[in-house]
Amino acid sequence: MPVLRSAPENPLERRIQIIKDSGDILARNELIQDYIPFIIRAVAKQLNKYIETENSDEFSIGMIAFNEAIDKYDFAKGSFLGFAELVIENRLKDLWRKKQKEQREISLEDCLQSTPGNFPEPYSEIDDDLICLREEIKKFEAELVKFGISLEDLVIETPKHSDTRKNAVCLSERISKDKLIVEEIYTKKKLPLKKIVLKYKTTLRIIKRSKKFIISMVVILTGGFNQLKSWVKNSK
Repeated sequence: MPVLRSAPENPLERRIQIIKDSGDILARNELIQDYIPFIIRAVAKQLNKYIETENSDEFSIGMIAFNEAIDKYDFAKGSFLGFAELVIENRLKDLWRKKQKEQREISLEDCLQSTPGNFPEPYSEIDDDLICLREEIKKFEAELVKFGISLEDLVIETPKHSDTRKNAVCLSERISKDKLIVEEIYTKKKLPLKKIVLKYKTTLRIIKRSKKFIISMVVILTGGFNQLKSWVKNSK
């Protein structure tokens, strides 16, 4: 027999139970709207400052976290608002970790656009690693010329959308492990499109819009450019 759940005495928790049981989107949205002041206070508490509701990543995360809390709340474990505040705190920490990681990473595009005297951090100091990196980029540039690709082409044609870039890098990694296709790329100085489409279950449209980027990634992965491989990972 199904276990009957008694209705919570707290009016807020009764609203939440109705939302969870009925799936009523309007009731959910009304609850979130009613508790926007609470969300603002919870976010401001974590930031230790007043927040604006417009154009604020943190406020948007707070709204999403409050909605998540509705779904995950267990009536047997404390008050809902205490739980919601904890979820908001955790999601804000996730956001800050993501932003810090993005600030630490240097993209392949940043690297290629930098001149030898103007490398981005953490390569601003002249040291052996920087000298090796500069030499590696020069060799990489010379290798790309054989394929009719310049560094400027690569910067322009690097996929800007993160998912598209990640898919292109993953495809490049798979291609770089295929000895026969790699040999054909180096021999004919172009991608064997039909073979790649058939073997890796992708489409011509996806490959064509990232052709130069994929070739460049294969060159990095197979040409002994060890330092540049870190930028391949960051390109994901």
